[in-house]
Amino acid sequence: MRHVNTHTAHRHSLTTLVAGICLLLGWLTTSAAASTVKHGLSATTSWVGSPIVLSLVFENITDHQQPVMPNVPGLHITSSGTPSRMSSVQIINGRRTEEATLTYRYLIDAATPGPHALPAMTLHADDKTYSTEPVVLTFLSSDDDNLLRAEIQDVPSHGWLGDTVPATLRILMKPFKNSQIRDGVLSASDMWRQVQIETCRWGPFLESVTTLQTGNRFPKISIAQVENAAGEMERWYAYDIEADLPLLHAGKLDLSDIMVRMNYPMQIGRGRTSFFDPIPSLTITQSRPVTARPTDVQTLVDAPPSQGQPDTWAGAVGQYAFDVTANPTDVVVGEPITLTMRITDRGNGRGDLDLLQSPKLERDKSLTKHFRVPDERPGGVVSGNTKIFTQTIRPTSVESTVIPAIPFAFFNTQTGSYDASLSRPIPLSVTSAKHVDASAVAGVLPATDSSTQTELTAVRGGLLANYTDPDMLLAPPVQPGAWWFVLILLFPPVGFAVLAGFQQRRSADRDDPRRGRARKAGKILASKLEVSGGSPEAAATALRGYVADRLGLPAGGLTSDEAVQALRHRGQKELAEDLGTLLQDLERRTYAGGSGSLQPTETDDLRQLAKRMEACVR
Repeated sequence: MRHVNTHTAHRHSLTTLVAGICLLLGWLTTSAAASTVKHGLSATTSWVGSPIVLSLVFENITDHQQPVMPNVPGLHITSSGTPSRMSSVQIINGRRTEEATLTYRYLIDAATPGPHALPAMTLHADDKTYSTEPVVLTFLSSDDDNLLRAEIQDVPSHGWLGDTVPATLRILMKPFKNSQIRDGVLSASDMWRQVQIETCRWGPFLESVTTLQTGNRFPKISIAQVENAAGEMERWYAYDIEADLPLLHAGKLDLSDIMVRMNYPMQIGRGRTSFFDPIPSLTITQSRPVTARPTDVQTLVDAPPSQGQPDTWAGAVGQYAFDVTANPTDVVVGEPITLTMRITDRGNGRGDLDLLQSPKLERDKSLTKHFRVPDERPGGVVSGNTKIFTQTIRPTSVESTVIPAIPFAFFNTQTGSYDASLSRPIPLSVTSAKHVDASAVAGVLPATDSSTQTELTAVRGGLLANYTDPDMLLAPPVQPGAWWFVLILLFPPVGFAVLAGFQQRRSADRDDPRRGRARKAGKILASKLEVSGGSPEAAATALRGYVADRLGLPAGGLTSDEAVQALRHRGQKELAEDLGTLLQDLERRTYAGGSGSLQPTETDDLRQLAKRMEACVR
């Protein structure tokens, strides 16, 4: 039998294994793909209301600057959201290739049909500069009143600033006809489902549409007779959406921001809507975007006249009843009395009580004569058709024996003049400040007899008399501990963590510009208020811009109503109420002549509201 040297065999096997691993490592080489920047358009021709998608792709880039979109008149360029990231690994013939892409997408839409020139853009990445080619984008008109129309109905021809008027948005839609459909036409509910709810501009009807959408309900549907281009009458579907319009601006009522958009069916076919549905059903296979805008309404909004305007008027428009209660009514001079003020809407019931303000008690001379009234305006709580405010006043003397009748001034839209609702006088019992003996206060003992008091004894020796042990004076000082050594050990990791967090925040801001806007919103608001010169119009613009930056909304064109609605949709009803009150006051002073520049206290109110929003809205 042949003897085998097992030690030598194991040694040769190990050598072979190591050589194979080295050969495999040499075969599997890793490389990174070249860095570059690409761009592309989803199309160069589209319909107004159907955005073209611009994609900017950064491939294998380690550092880059966020793209800046050009400001092109006639074009709306907005980000589609947070940029997307993707990484991949390929192994071909032993060669490992790693790729990473970062893609920004922007939506380009036109305000009017026609050709629009998109200029070249400059992009910066990895210390290199890339340029895109200029391109002409063509947008076709999507308005087609032969298929879709919109009308504003039931709006009065005249209104008062601060009032609320009823309105109905009627959407008229021609039914799609096809012989394959059972009744020959698509049903009213199926036609409504083609409306692009999210891309429409609803204006003051947004809240009503949102309520319908949340409840999975349809608007009021009826059949209307519509005259077509040939002068023939056709049966169309009519969808009615009702809303109450707050009149926030003097002049002609502007509803030009309303636009209805739908994908109108052009062709249908049979197909399976699900893998588990073996029976083919009719589906829409081809459609085209169609938009409709309502014609201008001829409603003129006038501001309440300044002549005859009461000093205590706080902007209320309509008809109201006013009631006041006080508690307590037996007080001493300077003790607070809480007034509960109830303002009830006695008009048409369409008023927005969220915007209603409390009366300006500090301007009521009959009240301030005997009571100290704070300048701060209280916030209220809406309950049905009543809004409740609470305010604290303090009697200044024993002569403050009655709270006089307090007027709540409002502009009566029925008579076109100012009116007031008076509360009932409230009798009080006011006494001077009471003198209380110390023995009547819990925890305080009466003074003891002087004969039983402990006498103090003078001690000679100055400060040395406080020490009974001379060794204590000669004791060496206590040496400091090793805390400084621990501090030195902790400084590097803590510093690294701080720098890493700062770098991560900068990276997040580059990927999502809305983060940076939200964080800088407060500073931008402060700087705008600083240079506003107390202008109510500039302050209102700055406040709307702050809301847009804080909530990540489009930077330009945000209306006061949209700002208030945006806060309400985020569950901040009280904050939205205060915002609406401030904006309404600023806009009224802008359009109606107001009371001049803002006072420093009013500017502080804007800053305090911004701080509350930063704390409540993340």
